[in-house]
Amino acid sequence: MSLEDHYIKDPEAFAHNVIPYPFESGDIAPGVEVFDRGVTFTGQHGPVNEVGVNGCQIDDMVKFARLTIAAFNAKFPCRENSLAITKLEEAEMWLHRRKENREARGVEGHNKP
Repeated sequence: MSLEDHYIKDPEAFAHNVIPYPFESGDIAPGVEVFDRGVTFTGQHGPVNEVGVNGCQIDDMVKFARLTIAAFNAKFPCRENSLAITKLEEAEMWLHRRKENREARGVEGHNKP
């Protein structure tokens, strides 16, 4: 089950989990490891189409941050959390737009501008 699925299925349980990050390493993305008291991100090294998947993308880190804040906001709602979530959603939208643009130009997954 994906990280997003965990949140959609039960946001209340997601927010009340004893572990600060209520999901498993495999739920998020390659290169994202969740531990009892923290998380590590290993970024993708090299273009995916040239070296394969060996880490996470920046999009994965932004998504992790958004869903973590959303979990906290389910338990401790406040305007600031909601605004942070909105801005992270906007960041995800722009990163997705960038990917679409790169795909349209045939350079996504390659070390090209």
